[in-house]
Amino acid sequence: MYSASNNDTNVEVETRRPLIASITRAPTGSAADEDYSDENDAIRNPEEEGLGERCELESFTQCSKSHLWKLMMSFYDRKGPESWSLGIVPHFITCNAFIGRSYAKVLLGFLRDCMNPKSKIPLDSNEPMYIIELGTGSGKFCYFMLKALQEMKDICDFPISKIVYVMTDFTENNFNYWRDHPSLKEYFDSGILDAGIFDAVNDRTITLWRSGKVLGPGVSKNPICVVANYLFDTLYHDIFQVDGGQLKEGLISVGSKRREEPDPLEPDIIKRLDNRFQYTPITPDYYEDEEGDEIHLRRILRWYHEHFRTDPAGGSLLLPIGALRALRRLAAFSSSGSALVVSGDKGNNNPEHFTGIMDPHIAVHGSFSLMVNYHAIGMWFTSRGGFTLHNPQEEASLKVSCFVLTGHANSEGVTDGEGEGEANGSDWLGDAISDKDNERSSAFPHLRVAFSDAVDLFGPNDFFVLQKSLKEDAPNPPLKAVVALLKLGDWDPDVFFKFRDVILNQVPTCGPKLRNDLCRGIPRVWSNYYMLDTDKDIAFEIGRFYYGIREYAEALKFYVESNRSVGEHHVTYHNQGLCHYSQGNMEMALENFQKAISLNSEYEKARSWIEKVQKELLVRANKRSEKESEEEKERQKQKEGESGQTEVLTEGEKLIEAETETSGSVVGGGVHEKDIQGEIETVSPECVTVVVSTENPSKPPVPPSGSEGTNSVNASQSDSEASVDPPAPPPNASSSADTTTPSSS
Repeated sequence: MYSASNNDTNVEVETRRPLIASITRAPTGSAADEDYSDENDAIRNPEEEGLGERCELESFTQCSKSHLWKLMMSFYDRKGPESWSLGIVPHFITCNAFIGRSYAKVLLGFLRDCMNPKSKIPLDSNEPMYIIELGTGSGKFCYFMLKALQEMKDICDFPISKIVYVMTDFTENNFNYWRDHPSLKEYFDSGILDAGIFDAVNDRTITLWRSGKVLGPGVSKNPICVVANYLFDTLYHDIFQVDGGQLKEGLISVGSKRREEPDPLEPDIIKRLDNRFQYTPITPDYYEDEEGDEIHLRRILRWYHEHFRTDPAGGSLLLPIGALRALRRLAAFSSSGSALVVSGDKGNNNPEHFTGIMDPHIAVHGSFSLMVNYHAIGMWFTSRGGFTLHNPQEEASLKVSCFVLTGHANSEGVTDGEGEGEANGSDWLGDAISDKDNERSSAFPHLRVAFSDAVDLFGPNDFFVLQKSLKEDAPNPPLKAVVALLKLGDWDPDVFFKFRDVILNQVPTCGPKLRNDLCRGIPRVWSNYYMLDTDKDIAFEIGRFYYGIREYAEALKFYVESNRSVGEHHVTYHNQGLCHYSQGNMEMALENFQKAISLNSEYEKARSWIEKVQKELLVRANKRSEKESEEEKERQKQKEGESGQTEVLTEGEKLIEAETETSGSVVGGGVHEKDIQGEIETVSPECVTVVVSTENPSKPPVPPSGSEGTNSVNASQSDSEASVDPPAPPPNASSSADTTTPSSS
């Protein structure tokens, strides 16, 4: 058990709020609802909070070796996929169809450059190309990127069949979730997808679950491709400052605002972190035993020291040492040491954002994260002979960068054509590093263009901001704008779910062309659906859409799927009943309304419909009985008429026979030809009585009194929707169908 300690009272604790961006603040504004947001400042004065003594979990130590990271591992290990499915950890910004296609385009640009006979990174199309995703989490991003790659196979210069996408994470809970996920099955079966347990900070090999192959140093003859989204911000970091011209390391003492913590690995401690910091002078030769990276890490620290040494404001920065160690081991999987890395995270690539002296800000969002220093990661790649492509956009919740190792540099990062004198000195200070990036990246023109198009001009962060702004800043956006957004995002299911109210309320009155555009896109919404969020029943919402445009058969298909995939729910059965009713299938309508009542005996809407349908079935039965009775009477009359006609014809035949006997000449059947001509009998058709139902099955049913639906939808609202009168044709999508989302009712 850990208890309160006063051993750190000699340390002066900074309690001021961060003043500038970079390591000091989590994203705000454009990412408040779905991106990282603070639940806890994590650097507060306990006396100000009135929470009593502080429990010290660990005395001052190097940040990358601190207790913080044990808490991080414990959180994801204990929570597993629920971290994403329950919305504890935000994920939409890096798990949507748009970002999946963006990354696929960047990869295709890289492959095209590498397939050039003069490429600095030649590919062997007979050997597999491994795409390793670090910290895969839910698997949703993997699904979108694989789907995009499959659809782009005809324009890919490298055979798609030789690409193996490898999902990795350190926790077995996530691994089991991918293995059993229905959306990933076809990719596992085809061999394009594999998975393995991999601790990005500590492990050196990955054992693939499906193929059994072990990925390790020198295994791949092709470059290793790495995808890392919202991962680097959760790996080990070290803290540094340049204060008064001196380079300093930051030490951290991890603590809790509670007096005692019986379980030091309890994930909820993250919510009550109370950390302290102190700083001590160091030299740029800070890192030792880094497997040859010492020179590259020394260059990075020296660059920052020189950059902020004469600045009176100083500088504060984080070095993502955990990410650099992971990338070093993964690059070694390639026999040539070549690699492509695409990463998106909250962070900065502009060193000016590190200006000022302050403690690092730890953003808490279930787990916690730090701002990623992409500028430092880029310098590491350049120092090792590679280059970096940064998105210069500063106001961004998600920063996406692309890094390349060509494998042609010596141990000091000097590539072919560069002089040996460039290994040290001023060639690694100031603008020299960015100049090397520009020169080296010129050999990869297709990659540069793809990154510019898919990230710089309009990238994943821009898409996130656009959909968020349209949702929050326009109370009732026009349907045309929503359709345009859906098309831009490749009909992403989460975007469809966010704007389902707008779609369902406006589609009944929109023009046929716009409605047709929606009808063409909705199947794409479903094909893009990756089951994860239990409170987002996409099948149910698509069913409501089809009901609103009178496509009752299609609506039924998705309501049935909702019951199958999400679970049976009384609201879903109620809406199935309405579809059957609209199709004139009263018996099936009654059966579904009764199922709704069996699941929720207090569901009055279904009970009202049961009464209504039973009455209509009784009326229909009475009409049918009356009709059958009328038909029976008619048949009796016809029989009596036929009997009388038979007798008359018999007498007539006798007369004909008598006349025949006297005339002697006959035609055909014994009738004179002259007797047929001019004597054809005209028979008037019988009058048939047709019973026409007064019900209009093409019009959505008008619910019984007190059971109307609602014009608006809220995933969290109960069954007590506001009553509205059913509109005249064309019908409103929610005029009769219950709009309560099953998973939240």
